[in-house]
Amino acid sequence: MNNLLRKAFALCALILATGYCLSAQVVVVQGEPEAPLPQTLNEVRLNLLAPVAFKAISLEYERSTAKMKDLGFGAAISACFAHTGDFGTTIFPTFGVMPYARWYFGGKKLAATRLNSGFFIEANTAINYYQFTRESTKDYSGTQMTETKQGVSWGIGLGGGWKLVSRSNWSGEISLRVGRNLVKGDDADDMYVYPAISVGYRF
Repeated sequence: MNNLLRKAFALCALILATGYCLSAQVVVVQGEPEAPLPQTLNEVRLNLLAPVAFKAISLEYERSTAKMKDLGFGAAISACFAHTGDFGTTIFPTFGVMPYARWYFGGKKLAATRLNSGFFIEANTAINYYQFTRESTKDYSGTQMTETKQGVSWGIGLGGGWKLVSRSNWSGEISLRVGRNLVKGDDADDMYVYPAISVGYRF
């Protein structure tokens, strides 16, 4: 667990440092206003925490709204490749889709002046499919028994986090989503959890 935490904090520091460095590459002449940045409404992100800690891959797409500032809509798609003994249905199922809607706030106070940056809260819903095989107790003959579980779960939840976007359109994000499964498959957990330390790009 300590090793996992060290990796997570190292990834977080790398994302933040990269974002600030990319932002610092833009040269501004003293006494002259900064050139306006082109409007970028689309963003793709890769969750760097998923393969390191959970043997999974997770991609996200987010669309900012042009008429209503500080709102964003998107979806996360994830797939888990963990071995049987490492698998759980709470974090990163075999395959999952998570649509969400976000509201950003507090960006200007933290010098995060780009559209849809700073702190955010969100509402989400998750549709997850899982399949795994686990060992059970031995029968009377001493043979090790195994059983395969699979199913689909659906739930709703909330999330929050913080995002930095550089003038070069690179983004770094730290977020956590937690929800409750209203429909559960065979042996599915009551909750789903989606942690993310992500890097992305706007276009």
